[in-house]
Amino acid sequence: MAVRLEESPPISGHRNAQGRCRAMRLLWGENPWTNIRQAAEEGYLVVFPAGAIEQHGPMLPVDTDARLAERWAIEGAALARDKYHIQVLVLPPLHYGQSCHHMSFPGTLSLGFPTYVAAVADLLREVIRHGFRKIVIINGNGGNDAPLCCAQYQVMEELAKNGREARIYMFPNYSHPHIAARLKALRESGLMPDEGNLGIHAAGTETAETLADRPHLVNRDACVRPKLKRDTVPHWAWRTEEISETGAFGDPSLATEEWGRALWETWAEAIAQFLNWVAQE
Repeated sequence: MAVRLEESPPISGHRNAQGRCRAMRLLWGENPWTNIRQAAEEGYLVVFPAGAIEQHGPMLPVDTDARLAERWAIEGAALARDKYHIQVLVLPPLHYGQSCHHMSFPGTLSLGFPTYVAAVADLLREVIRHGFRKIVIINGNGGNDAPLCCAQYQVMEELAKNGREARIYMFPNYSHPHIAARLKALRESGLMPDEGNLGIHAAGTETAETLADRPHLVNRDACVRPKLKRDTVPHWAWRTEEISETGAFGDPSLATEEWGRALWETWAEAIAQFLNWVAQE
């Protein structure tokens, strides 16, 4: 499915204080405050896209992870609404993330760990303060994993100490059953090559997704397999230059638009399923 990120379709309608019907928009930022209040009263889910601005080799834009998180969240939420009739709002994405391992490469804009945890926790608190009780984080950057988890549990601890309750979920990404099954099927069909342990960043997968989304931003001449210093991810707290001189991993030359389209559809369905599960809890 395709949803224009700059323009979301309405979810539903309700009447404002003057009795005029106002359409509820999928994107939080496109709604007036009266819609937000109404959504909280009606028990809407809130989806929080967490991205990053970091290098993705010489062939992809530095906002790749921010774009992934935003589009995954919007398309997954739209599908959950249309297919499972879930009431859902998507927050504006947090474009900046924790990208300390990429800091040697120009263009990377990384928030320090305390700053990032504090920013995420503050945003979660605000959503809860407005009356929402279920929030789902969609993370587009592996470097965000640890600080997002810290923020998630920090807010949970505060709520518990104050006798309040809300649930903050983390979408499980590649461990979600639908994603795992679809990736296996794509590999078996030959559409998706197996890049091994180093297909995790600026490789075929993200290049394929960008080709199917914003092909004009892919530097095709730079889509070449990099010469890597290691063939596995280290078990220490590594920096990108310890693995790749170009910042690219895996083999971006394998990427195709068809592969990318299949990935976008896979993520939308998996997130929609997860949101449906959250709504039923």
